[in-house]
Amino acid sequence: MLKKILPIIVSVTLAVSIAGCSNSVKDAADKSTDNKAQTENKQEEAFIGEGEWAKDYTRDEVSQFHSEILVRMEEQALFYGLDYNKEEKVTEENGETVNDNHIYLDNLNPEPNRLESMYYGFKIFGEDLSRGSLNLKMGFKLDLDQIKAEDKFDFKETSMAAFSEAMTNNSERDYSEINNQIIDIVKNKNTNGTIESNLDGLVEIITIKDDYLLYKLDSKVYDFSIKKN
Repeated sequence: MLKKILPIIVSVTLAVSIAGCSNSVKDAADKSTDNKAQTENKQEEAFIGEGEWAKDYTRDEVSQFHSEILVRMEEQALFYGLDYNKEEKVTEENGETVNDNHIYLDNLNPEPNRLESMYYGFKIFGEDLSRGSLNLKMGFKLDLDQIKAEDKFDFKETSMAAFSEAMTNNSERDYSEINNQIIDIVKNKNTNGTIESNLDGLVEIITIKDDYLLYKLDSKVYDFSIKKN
């Protein structure tokens, strides 16, 4: 009798183990899918507002935008007498191939009210080059004492405005609201102040921490597989 019971117990145990493994694999797959969905959702959440830059464009069209912006970026760098580098390189980001065509500059020890760093580039994602985005990042050293003493900050007078306008191709922007927000963050010692704006479909994020201002201006991630009407 015992000999008959043992095989049954072994079979049940194996069945439970296999089911457990199957569930673990399924859970892992579900988790991976969820993580991918969360990443995609975060990319979508980062895009705010409507505008010309929010439309769907082909890779050739975005490449043309990039070429025009790159020329304007170089003109501004030369105007301010800044040394810069241009390069195209292939990297990995989150396990995905990224072709990064960009211009950048670094000033490791800037004086107050001076640009510390600037990067502008066109990133194309995936081995099939199916997605891409345009991105501008700048670091700027603030003169906190001057802002507090004079109760004044004029974004338009900084090189940040020049590079931002080189990307948007809009030199008529009114910076009054941003100036007031920056002054308010500095005076109230809000060391994690963040300002978000929609510039005709581009996402502008300004973050202030201590005496450092980080400026970001990003397009949405364009899906080049979308067929335009």
